Amino acid sequence: MSLNGSYRRHGLVATAILAVLCLSVLVAPRTAMAKQEEPVVLLGSIHRSVGEGQTMGCEKITLRPKDVIRYFSTATEVSFSTFHYESIILPCAFSGKLRRNGVVYGWSINAAGAGYLYPEDGRENLFFLCYRSCAKALPGLMGL
Repeated sequence: MSLNGSYRRHGLVATAILAVLCLSVLVAPRTAMAKQEEPVVLLGSIHRSVGEGQTMGCEKITLRPKDVIRYFSTATEVSFSTFHYESIILPCAFSGKLRRNGVVYGWSINAAGAGYLYPEDGRENLFFLCYRSCAKALPGLMGL
């Protein structure tokens, strides 16, 4: 093979790599935009339930609409197994309805940060835990 042919072949490979890189730069932002979630929208009012007997200070907690939206924006969605082993369920909870990415859910958030979304269309329930960023955003929920 001549020296000239070797340069030509390497030049074609370099051109192909450059073309792939350019295409990935053009496609990547569109893919990221397609995965953006719609904002969470609260539907109706917030209901509060406090268990009987030892309430562990639950009656002192309040949850405003913006707190619910913040919770589902910062809490981490986890598997049922992780939820089962890591969640702490206190005798008070807040509940209501919301719309997330076009789906209507019943929701529940327990003091100490365990949360659920129950889709009305029969999909599987979603489970959430409030880790560091969520706890920082909602200190009143985690402060018991």
